[in-house]
Amino acid sequence: MQTHTVIIPEPRKVEIRKVELPPLEPRQVLVKVKSCALCTWEQRFYLGASPQSYPFRGGHEVSGEVVEIGREAVPTAQVGDRVALAIMTRCGACESCRRGMDNFCEMDSHGNEPGQPWGPGGLSEYVILEDYQVYKAHSQADLNHLALSEPVACVIRSVSLPPLEGGDAVLVQGAGLMGLIHVLLLKRRGMKVMVTEPDERRRQRAAELGADLAIDPNDLAFGERIASFCEKGKFRAVFFTAGGIPAIRQALSLLDKGAWLCLYGSVHPKGTLEIDPNEIHYNEWVLTGTYSHTKKSFRQAVAMISEGLIDLSPFISERVEFPKVDYAFERAISPDTYRVVVTFP
Repeated sequence: MQTHTVIIPEPRKVEIRKVELPPLEPRQVLVKVKSCALCTWEQRFYLGASPQSYPFRGGHEVSGEVVEIGREAVPTAQVGDRVALAIMTRCGACESCRRGMDNFCEMDSHGNEPGQPWGPGGLSEYVILEDYQVYKAHSQADLNHLALSEPVACVIRSVSLPPLEGGDAVLVQGAGLMGLIHVLLLKRRGMKVMVTEPDERRRQRAAELGADLAIDPNDLAFGERIASFCEKGKFRAVFFTAGGIPAIRQALSLLDKGAWLCLYGSVHPKGTLEIDPNEIHYNEWVLTGTYSHTKKSFRQAVAMISEGLIDLSPFISERVEFPKVDYAFERAISPDTYRVVVTFP
């Protein structure tokens, strides 16, 4: 069986190629892709800002419908079911996976499949996945929303790390897609949420989605506004999603005793952060990162989206029908969009 798939052979260029799908193995599932969101990761390849080699076969925020199931596959979904695809989920058998750290799977091939361009490959008409990568959703679940299960799953891990209590003041740095999902999930936990974001339109969107205060981190009255927002002008947790090294330095100055700094976002370009270790020692700060999702957080994300417990409609800026992927990428890299979703018939 052949499928059309999207390849990025070089910066600012996309191609649609036919590739041969291998025969379905006993514990695999064939899925007809219905929606694929263009993550910032794929956007970096499109722009040429990612150091990995080309050609690249992108797409990892994906939903679809089950077409065929291998004879030994665990029957979590049946033919015709709507599913979210955890393409980045790993084996489950190595030491890291058995410790519940399947985001650090030791068997991860990073999308390197023999005879195929490198990458997850979800931006295709059809994909073949292992049964544990396929998560059944409700029959009426919005397929475009389900495509965002992966970013929601990643944020679930982030907001679950600090031992927060209802009413705690927390800070989210950045009001892009990931920052705004942080806002939604933290408000569900009963937090008092402040957002820092230099872009006025994104600050407004953060306020519309429930942030108790959204301000410019460069505001001359920044200190005064924080002092009036939370006790001592300090936060129980800060979630870094954007802003680079300057934002992280600012975050350190805003941590309360025993507070957590969660580095959700990566830093581009890379940088160096200096910190006095006595600050960590005497304040009992916890500095941590969070990378990707796990099977547990992905299951939670699909359940929340299926049950309508989180509204993702504000984040789907545009739907673009396949094969108009050139236009889709150009819209995705525009600063006025959150997620552009490529839809398949």
